[in-house]
Amino acid sequence: MALFLFLCFALIFSALSNGGSATTRVIHPPRYLDTLLPNGNFELSPKKSNLNKTVILGKYSLPKWEISGLVEYISGGPQPGGFYFAVPRSVHAVRLGNEASISQNVRVKRGSIYSLTFGTIRTCAQDEVLRISVPGQSSDLPIQTLYSSNGGNTYAWAFKATSDVVKDSR
Repeated sequence: MALFLFLCFALIFSALSNGGSATTRVIHPPRYLDTLLPNGNFELSPKKSNLNKTVILGKYSLPKWEISGLVEYISGGPQPGGFYFAVPRSVHAVRLGNEASISQNVRVKRGSIYSLTFGTIRTCAQDEVLRISVPGQSSDLPIQTLYSSNGGNTYAWAFKATSDVVKDSR
């Protein structure tokens, strides 16, 4: 019992000798490391003057993106001709024609490993491949027809940043 009282007294004395209050340590929540690319879900649409029906006109007409080749800005749901286009995770998407690409410059930390995650849908019966690249690294991903509950397939591609800015191209 005497030992218990001594320990209690020692703890109280220790707290009082620290300015009258016990020392507390603030624990900060972990930093949220995931982030979306600017206009990554294509929520910002091209101006109407930069569209010919669904085809985007102009290299920089899709906000925050640079386009090359035939790129269409489409909305999910029923399409002309009876086709239904399920857009994963958002309302809008881009459809890339043969040899078309979209890209944007992204600030990164050199030497860090990043994962680029995106949804895609194969829209025709022929084999399709999506090339993803950053400076010094690229991969050809075969697009499969394995539909998830949200209508598309989710892909992830990891890369190690070799500079402070990378140009993500698809």
